[in-house]
Amino acid sequence: MWRPVSGDIYGLDPHLFDEEAFQRFFAEERVLARGKNIENGHYEIELAVTGRRRRVALLDDDGYVHPGMPLSELVDTMDEKLRKVQIVIEDEVRYGDINLGSVAPDVEADIAVFKEGNVAFESESESDEGEELSEVDDEEDLPDVPLLMLSDLALAEVPALAAVTKVPMAVIPHGNLRAVVAERAVDVKKRIFPRPVFHLTLRTQGEDAPVLTIGLDNQRVLTWTWDEQLPVMDWMREHREAMEFADEHLGAGAIALRCVLESKHGSAIEVRKALLSSKVMGPAFFIQAMGLSPEILDVLEGRMDVSEIPDAEVFKQATLAETLREVIALEISGHGIAKPKLWENYRKLYLDNPGLMNAVASVQAAVGGSIFVGALQTKGRKGRWGAGLGALLMVNSLSRILTTQYIQKSLDHSEAVKKLADAAAEAEAMVKKAESGQSADD
Repeated sequence: MWRPVSGDIYGLDPHLFDEEAFQRFFAEERVLARGKNIENGHYEIELAVTGRRRRVALLDDDGYVHPGMPLSELVDTMDEKLRKVQIVIEDEVRYGDINLGSVAPDVEADIAVFKEGNVAFESESESDEGEELSEVDDEEDLPDVPLLMLSDLALAEVPALAAVTKVPMAVIPHGNLRAVVAERAVDVKKRIFPRPVFHLTLRTQGEDAPVLTIGLDNQRVLTWTWDEQLPVMDWMREHREAMEFADEHLGAGAIALRCVLESKHGSAIEVRKALLSSKVMGPAFFIQAMGLSPEILDVLEGRMDVSEIPDAEVFKQATLAETLREVIALEISGHGIAKPKLWENYRKLYLDNPGLMNAVASVQAAVGGSIFVGALQTKGRKGRWGAGLGALLMVNSLSRILTTQYIQKSLDHSEAVKKLADAAAEAEAMVKKAESGQSADD
């Protein structure tokens, strides 16, 4: 799969590197990319790479897109062909050649300049370090605004997440994903292990809003702020295949493709249109293109509370006992981390036949009691081992009964499990009705 990588090219000498040299290099190498001059010789660039070696997308003479040279080799080629430029593309950095000029003959003047420059450098480094730390702190302080999360996190993890963060959360099943609308922005990936493979967030309020982020397979998180995407390189406009590739794998197309990759309800074409629309209407179009409820936008805009979203299960701050009971109920009902088949067999064995389970546990307790009593009458090591085995059998049977009763009560008291069971039964009935109608037509 192609993935986008972004970077910057800084021209250190406008007489040696300009817009013409920038466009000419990508035309000669036939590299598919988006980019433009931001300001004062600062060029922003976006490429598409694939594979572990990050091979760059190239267009051959026959009009086919294929993986070309690795990204590191492309940056080396840039550094060789382009004169006096600094290149920063993802983790590949090349510093341009700098002409230091002649050395002043006055040694004392040189020492004075060095000392002044050293002091200035130290103060500048200290200020830069302070700015960097402040930026990190700002990133950790999430805005106090509602947040939409679309992720493959297990439903059983949400009650504990809501209890720990003290943030009410509404959960809506969305195919093989879960749509979670939080009353306040939370960083889910730092609180859940294992981390979700697919994680999308959207907020329409706060700094730089609206902001859409998406992470897939723990790769670099992509961000979209509804700003104008970079234009394609000039040479690509004459090639239909190049333009189609740029629309699909670069800019808004790359974001849209990842948004619908794990969703059965979204349309990549409609999502791309939503991303390229205005900042005002873009989030609304995005929610519609992803097949989500329009009430979610009302919550994100502050016009509705999370508890008012229809067909949503709301989890709020609760006591440890209530949270634990809810988590166990969701896990046992097949909405947790473990595979649903495992808990299905468990429910058939223990919960669906409580009488049989109690009878087996009683027989086990009776056998353990007999062994324990007989062992007490036996002296030596055999007696101690027998007593331990008998006690273990009795404790095991008793704990099995108590655990099963606790789990059954948790399932009976869980509103979320009941709603999910009713929704599953309703969906199954609709499928059967559709199949019967189709067979009648045949």
